[in-house]
Amino acid sequence: MLDLEGAAIAANRFGLGARPGELRRIAADPRGWLKAQLTPEAAPPIEVAALPHTADAAAAFYNWVASIGIAPGVYLAGRGDKALPTASPAPAMGSAGAQLGKLSIEQSYIHTLGPAYAAAVGVRFRLGVTTERPFFERLVRFWSNHFTVSAAKPDIIALAPVFERDVIRPRLCGAFSDMLLASCRHPGMLIYLDNYLSIGPNSPLAHHPQFLPPYLRERMTGLNENLGREILELHTLGVRTVYTQDDVTSLARIMTGWTVRGPKEAPGNDNRFHYVDFAHEPGAHSLLGKRYGANREGQGVEALHDLALHPATARHLATKLARHFIADQPVAESITRIAKAYLDTGGDLTATTLAVIDDPAAWTPRPLKMKTPEDYVVSTLRAVGAPAPSGPKLIALMERMGQRPYGAPGPDGWSDLEDGWTGADALWKRIEWASALAAGAASANMDPASVADAALGPLLSPSTLLAIRGAESPAQGLALFFASPDFLRR
Repeated sequence: MLDLEGAAIAANRFGLGARPGELRRIAADPRGWLKAQLTPEAAPPIEVAALPHTADAAAAFYNWVASIGIAPGVYLAGRGDKALPTASPAPAMGSAGAQLGKLSIEQSYIHTLGPAYAAAVGVRFRLGVTTERPFFERLVRFWSNHFTVSAAKPDIIALAPVFERDVIRPRLCGAFSDMLLASCRHPGMLIYLDNYLSIGPNSPLAHHPQFLPPYLRERMTGLNENLGREILELHTLGVRTVYTQDDVTSLARIMTGWTVRGPKEAPGNDNRFHYVDFAHEPGAHSLLGKRYGANREGQGVEALHDLALHPATARHLATKLARHFIADQPVAESITRIAKAYLDTGGDLTATTLAVIDDPAAWTPRPLKMKTPEDYVVSTLRAVGAPAPSGPKLIALMERMGQRPYGAPGPDGWSDLEDGWTGADALWKRIEWASALAAGAASANMDPASVADAALGPLLSPSTLLAIRGAESPAQGLALFFASPDFLRR
C-alpha cells in the first residue's frame, strides 16, 4: 500500500521539495527512502568536486589584496556585509593591474572574486534542484549552517563553498567529533574566527615578536577568543550551559598555534592547516574541570573530542536537529530520544539522524516549519521541473529575500525559527518570485492543481486547492499555490 502522506512529509520536510512524479516513487517506503540516503558519497558530485582546491581558495583573497597593492593584513573593516578593504590601492603593475587600478576597491573585489563565488552559488542551487538525494543535501545545508563560515567576511568569499565540500560533505555519516576537528583545522574557520592570529600570551612568539613580519606584528598581539567561544557556544555545548568565561579563555589558549600556512609557504597538504608550537600557550590547561597536559597540538585534539562527547553537546545538537526537522519548539521527548541516540553511539551522526527519522513527532501531517528563502526557491524549481537561474541572478534573488548564499550575518548562522522569515517584506519577496516563476513555467495546457498535487499530495489543503482551481489562468493558479501557506511551510 502506498503511503502518499508519508511520501509528502519525507520529500518536503526532510528533503528539498518533491519533483513531478517523485511522491509515488517514495510512497512505497518513505522512511526507507530517507534512510537509504544516509550513506557516504564515494565522491562529491562532479560540479562540487570542480570547485577550487582549498589552497587556491585560501590564497584567492590574499592574491587580490596583493594585486591592488595593499600590504597583507591591513585590509579588513569588520565582519559585516559591507566589510570591504579601506586602504587605497597602490599603482598597479601590468595591463591587468592597470585595469583593476581604474576600479574602486569594492568594484575590484567584485570583479576579481565575484565570478568564482557566483559559480559556486550556481553549483549549490543546481545540485539542490536536480539531486536524487535531497535529504542528504538538506543535511549538508544543516551542518554547514551549524559550522557557519560566512562570506560576510570578505576574505572568506572563496573559502565558504570549499569548507562545505571538504569539511561537511565527507563527514555527514561519521562521528561528530571528526567533523568538529576538521572544522577547526580548515582555513575557512581559522580565518573566519581569527584563530590564525591568536598567540599564547606566554608563548615564545609573544616574547619574540621580532620573528614576525611587521604587518603580522601589528595584528598578532595576543590571545583571540573568537574560536574558543564559538566552539563552546555554538558548535558543542550551547549558549549559557555548563561552561564559564574561564573555560572560554582556557579553550582559546588550548587552540593557540592552530593556524594557516601562508600562500607562499611550503604546501604541506591542501587543507593548509599548520600547527605552530612557537605560538602555542605553554603548559597544562583546565577545561570544564578536566586538566589537559602540555601535549602541544594533541591538547586541542583531546579537548575537542571530549567536548563532542559531552551530554550538553548531545542535547544542544538534538535540540537543533529537532528544531530543524520537527518544529520551532520541539517536544522534550523528541530531544531526549535524539540525544540518547547520539550519546549511546559516541556521537555517530548516522545513528543520530536515524533517531530523527524514527521520531513520531517528525511525521505529523501539519507542516510546522517555515521554509527559509533558499528552501523556498529550490522547492519551487523542483515542483515545476525548472532549472536554477544563473549564479549572479541567484545571488541577486537571494539578497532580495534576505538570505545571501554563504553569507550568514554571524557565526550563529541563519535562523531556523519562523520569526526570522515571516516579515511582511520577506513574504512579499516570495510572492514576487512565485509570480515571476509561474509566468515563465506555466503553459496554456498546464493544470496547476495537478502540479500542486504532485508536490504535496495529501498535504494539500482543500482551501488551497479551491483557490488554485478558481484562478483565471494557469500562471495565476501556479502563483497562488507557491504563495499558499501549504507551500510556504514544510
